[in-house]
Amino acid sequence: MGEHVLSRVEGKLGVIRLQRPAAINALTPDMIGAIRSALTGWARDDRVVMVLFEGEGPRGFCAGGDVRWTRNVMDRGEHERGFGFFVSEYGMNRQIATYEKPVVALTHGAVMGGGIGIAGHARYRIGVAGARYAMPEAAIGFFCDVGVRAILAHAPRHRALMFMLSGVPVGLEDAMALGLVDGVVPEAERAGLRERLVRISQQDGVRGQLEALLGDIVPQGGMRDGAFCALADRFAQVFAGDDGAAIMKRLEREVTADSELGEMAATILGRCPTSHQVHVLGLDAARHDPDVSRVLSADLELSRFMAPRHDFSEGVRAVLVDKDHSARWQPDRVEQVDVAAIRAALERGGSQSAL
Repeated sequence: MGEHVLSRVEGKLGVIRLQRPAAINALTPDMIGAIRSALTGWARDDRVVMVLFEGEGPRGFCAGGDVRWTRNVMDRGEHERGFGFFVSEYGMNRQIATYEKPVVALTHGAVMGGGIGIAGHARYRIGVAGARYAMPEAAIGFFCDVGVRAILAHAPRHRALMFMLSGVPVGLEDAMALGLVDGVVPEAERAGLRERLVRISQQDGVRGQLEALLGDIVPQGGMRDGAFCALADRFAQVFAGDDGAAIMKRLEREVTADSELGEMAATILGRCPTSHQVHVLGLDAARHDPDVSRVLSADLELSRFMAPRHDFSEGVRAVLVDKDHSARWQPDRVEQVDVAAIRAALERGGSQSAL
């Protein structure tokens, strides 16, 4: 299997462990290939009845895809090679989302971008206390891809949109409210939960037992919404409507008024304007049709539009290379973004299932 992915069978549990802790298990093309190979093999292997994803190291489950690698490839003009990464990653996301055997994701620490693309599409999603979830793509001139719109489409629109536009990390309470996580366990119970999963895999009625397990770890009546979703609720009208420029103007007024939303609004306004238009239009498209295969196909079309642009190279430079966090976006105003090109990409992807 891949150098940074361990796949093995424990009992009748197929375990896929991400093993690139120095990079918070950021996904490389080889890692994605190894994951897809393991899932393909286990799909027809009667010795495996369920699958577990986990990440190595204390810093987190997965920080996302290796965007530095992707940027370098795109900057060299190797566009098809870069697009190949997205084809493989989104194919993996679809494979997880439609897998016939139960898939469990046990996440901890940082769960970002492509990490949500793995864990968010699992059938049973369990977070370890202290985990933080984010889709920070607007900060690097990209967009919330990996099919996450199919998940966020079921959350209240203003909450999902603030999550996508801001890219800020949220805790487990908010992650549950957004539909990214199903249950929570304390760190001290993590090893015991894993042992229980191995035992369940060797018993009859696996799905029923997994549902019972989830019932044991979800608080009675659910969890209270966290501070992020509560803030979004209080300012829901700011995120209303499908006019991205109007939303940005309302955010500007919140900054000027130094309101409770002011700091969040300032964060959003510093992100990539083209990303913002993709998020507004893309979220509404997914709310109209949340089919994960079509959302992922649209993501592939959007990646073809976004990845070769100046903003992606510049955003990765500003956040991950030079770390000066002073990206110069082109265009630098939402009103100047090519909305027609975004709509066309969404329509092309939404009319097919290319993965």
